[in-house]
Amino acid sequence: MKKYVLALLLCLLALFIYSLPRQAALSDNTPGTDDFITALMREAAIPGLAVAKINAGDVVYRQTFGYADIAQNVPVQDNTMFNIASISKPVMGLILLQLVQQEQLALDEDINHFLPFKLDNPHTEGEVITLRHLASHSSGIADYYDLSSYAENKDADISLQAHLLALLTPGGSKYGQGQYFLAQMPGDARTYSNLAAGLAGYLVEATTGESLAQYSKAKLFGPLGMQHTSWLIGDINLAKVALPYEVEQCVPYLSLCADTESPRLNQLIGHYINPDYAFKHFRPYPHFGNPQYPDGGMRSSIHDMSVLLTAVLRNKDLHDEPLLSDALYQEMLALQSPDVSQNQRFFWRDNSKGWTGHMGSDLGVYTALYFDRASRDGFIILMNRSADASTEMAMKKLADRLMAL
Repeated sequence: MKKYVLALLLCLLALFIYSLPRQAALSDNTPGTDDFITALMREAAIPGLAVAKINAGDVVYRQTFGYADIAQNVPVQDNTMFNIASISKPVMGLILLQLVQQEQLALDEDINHFLPFKLDNPHTEGEVITLRHLASHSSGIADYYDLSSYAENKDADISLQAHLLALLTPGGSKYGQGQYFLAQMPGDARTYSNLAAGLAGYLVEATTGESLAQYSKAKLFGPLGMQHTSWLIGDINLAKVALPYEVEQCVPYLSLCADTESPRLNQLIGHYINPDYAFKHFRPYPHFGNPQYPDGGMRSSIHDMSVLLTAVLRNKDLHDEPLLSDALYQEMLALQSPDVSQNQRFFWRDNSKGWTGHMGSDLGVYTALYFDRASRDGFIILMNRSADASTEMAMKKLADRLMAL
């Protein structure tokens, strides 16, 4: 009898789940690019989106969709700024290579030659950490990502230098026994490290006397006409920045909801129920300031990122002057440690399709920039929505559609 009752309950549960309103796959048979993107945004509950496609180094498509601020009904526009998250890293890489070209930095010298403090991995002997190691995530410095270090709607209260000293030098408040160093020699293994990227960004300040934010504005963003790009919140009008959003999805007719802050339940609801758009709700995050800002703190518009990507693909600025020498341009796109990684370049990385670029994600943002090195075709996708299974699928579908244009 119990077996029959259990079987009946399971059947009723299955029937209930089957009868729930689900999100239809609206984009699958949508031919036009604009209509496809609009449908895809509804499928994945993406509040705002900005995209661009570059063919042979020229922009052939650039469009914006949805809202930068839902409550205020502010649309995403060509100059709306998004936090581009970890796409910031290869942008910083370009700045660093320009300093190498000016002989203010060197790819393969001990970074202690450039730092005002001593860096020493307590778990190894005789190690030499170089800029190449930092740019290829093989420095032996562990990752550091701590939301409690973020500031809300302002830049962090401590400087990048103070942040690094606290984590990486004996006596630092978060140093412990060298917990942010790995027990491996530089160049032996690849371990993705936001902290190492932060240290790389500090090398700009250590060698020029200007912060990465200041130097980038003067030497890269300004000359390229990127007027809606900045590393620091204090330099911009936050009303011009797309609000980052979390999406809460709920089981229809039940008070059972989840978002990326409860990932397992969120995954189960998305996979087995995939509720209709009407049962998904947007919750805004503040704009976050990060003391480790070189790892992902840059904010930029689709207009400015299109300018930057075309400049990178052509290796030319607005006056047809090279961004980098031919040798350093090739270095930027070269595999940095082929024995360690077959897809890691100078802060750029190849994806499974062989495209070179970088993804970016943080609270309320999800971004991608990739290009084909041979054809100089590429795309940029900026969305103000946290990454989860639905946005990851949307990102893949959108990337394929853009590369086919």
